[in-house]
Amino acid sequence: MEVTKEELTQVLSALMQQLTDSWTKEKVHSDVLEVIMQMRIDAENEEEYMQLLLGNVAFSTESTYALQHIFQTILTNRSFPSSDVVGAMLEEAQTSIQEQLPNIIDRYIEHFSQIEDKKERKQQLERSYCAILVANRIKTDFILSFIHEQNQEIMKGFFHAEPVDVLEAFHHLSGAYATLLLEGLELEY
Repeated sequence: MEVTKEELTQVLSALMQQLTDSWTKEKVHSDVLEVIMQMRIDAENEEEYMQLLLGNVAFSTESTYALQHIFQTILTNRSFPSSDVVGAMLEEAQTSIQEQLPNIIDRYIEHFSQIEDKKERKQQLERSYCAILVANRIKTDFILSFIHEQNQEIMKGFFHAEPVDVLEAFHHLSGAYATLLLEGLELEY
């Protein structure tokens, strides 16, 4: 059975809507603000805060690639690993990212240093970090829901689609839902 990209996107969107339906903007905003405020408290000064923020943007961005890879592995293998196996894959990816962070952070520094105004750079880093945090939560919850035993019969249909199409829709939709959930978030500057 061939599945079109449009059908795939519609099904994934419906599943993500169902997944995030109980998430309120207020709760998401509160959770994200708590993370940002804790980072501000932990940093001794503005420069340290910017470095912490930059490191977290790099780490969370690399984590989103790892989540995509985990989902790709599931789709390519056409089998449902246990939640313990997925948890181990996530832990291994995070350990690897942490080890590689000193080698990869320069490209993030370079990217954000193109924003000359420091206030604007900080705002962009915070907005990016918030969006990636929420998108990664959506991706993680979706993957865990995807492999859950009670959902496997329904999710088998994704094994008939092109993995690259599923992954593309998965990435774009998680970003779109994160943007919707963060709409109206106000970070104090």
